[in-house]
Amino acid sequence: MAVKKINSTAQKTTAIFCWGIALGVAVVGASMLLILGGIGWASIVSAVVLIGISAAAAEWGTRHHRTLLKLAVAQEMVNAKAKFEIELENAGVGGLEEVCTEVVPIWSRQVETTRNQTETAIMDLANRFVGINAKLEASVRASQSAAGNLAGNAEGGALAVMTQSESSLTSVIDTIRDAQHSRNDMLEQVRSLNDYTGELRAMAVKVAEIAAQTNLLALNAAIEAARAGEAGRGFAVVADEVRKLSSLSSETGKKMSGTVDIISNAITSVFKIAESTSEHDSKSVASSELIIQQVLQSFNNVTSHLSDSAELLQQESAGIRDELSDVLVSLQFQDRVSQILVHVRNNMEKLHQHLQQYKKDRAASVPIKHIDIKSWLAEMETLYATQEQVHNHRGGQSSVAAKQEITFF
Repeated sequence: MAVKKINSTAQKTTAIFCWGIALGVAVVGASMLLILGGIGWASIVSAVVLIGISAAAAEWGTRHHRTLLKLAVAQEMVNAKAKFEIELENAGVGGLEEVCTEVVPIWSRQVETTRNQTETAIMDLANRFVGINAKLEASVRASQSAAGNLAGNAEGGALAVMTQSESSLTSVIDTIRDAQHSRNDMLEQVRSLNDYTGELRAMAVKVAEIAAQTNLLALNAAIEAARAGEAGRGFAVVADEVRKLSSLSSETGKKMSGTVDIISNAITSVFKIAESTSEHDSKSVASSELIIQQVLQSFNNVTSHLSDSAELLQQESAGIRDELSDVLVSLQFQDRVSQILVHVRNNMEKLHQHLQQYKKDRAASVPIKHIDIKSWLAEMETLYATQEQVHNHRGGQSSVAAKQEITFF
């Protein structure tokens, strides 16, 4: 465009210059003819002819010079284009242009594909870790509820149950002891009944002795009545009745003595059985108390171990929960990587647009608009969202920011 403008200006300038010289020479020549030859038809015709010849010569000179100028301008354009292409090739843009035009879009798509796949995988992994963390917390809560807060004495806890069981079993042992004491009291009463049977036996012996004495007395009375004859007959009847009563009393005493012996033997047998049972019960109570104490001690040991295990489980679960939280924090790198890849992709697309515009301008033979690298870099830095991007942009090595909480950008 600039060369064409220069060509047009040069042509106009040349035409004016040629016409000016020719007309000037013609005017001067015509003036000299008129002065020297006088004013006449011959002089006027000669002057007009001279001016016409000068105009024709000016026109021919103008056209000839215009042709030469066009050839020179065309040659200059060819030389300038060749020089420009040589400069572009020397600058390494020739092959790089085609490579960048074709490869940059592929790079951009590859970066976008990588970003999408990485983001999908990391989000799925993060969701899985969140689910594991929730299940772990639910399991810990369930174990704490089942153990009844073993570390303390909350209602329903194993320690509280053990204390209640120990109290209940102690109460049962006390009840058994009270029953044993009542049984011992009853045994003492049975022993006292045995003493009463001895007294009854002595009383039966006394009755037998009284019956024997009465029988002897009745026998003596009968003898005396017989001696008295008819006068002692009534007394003999009384003596006979007394003897019968004595015999009956003797038999009753014997029966009483036999019954007392039976009762005494029964009481003695019952006493021995009760005494044996009481002794066995005492041993059973002592053995039961010892067994209960051992069971309670074993249960206490198990509860203590269970409490320690529950506390350890809580500590380990808390540690695992913290580890999962740290893992979730670490998984935030995907957000940072995604932002960095998006910025890289955008810069690739921007470079691709510049290369396409460069091809269009080159094909149209228009002036190439060079990229302002300083403005490009400054714009890149204003779009960064992470400290790592700024650090890398300024020539430092990338670093990983350590955070202890989940903070997405």
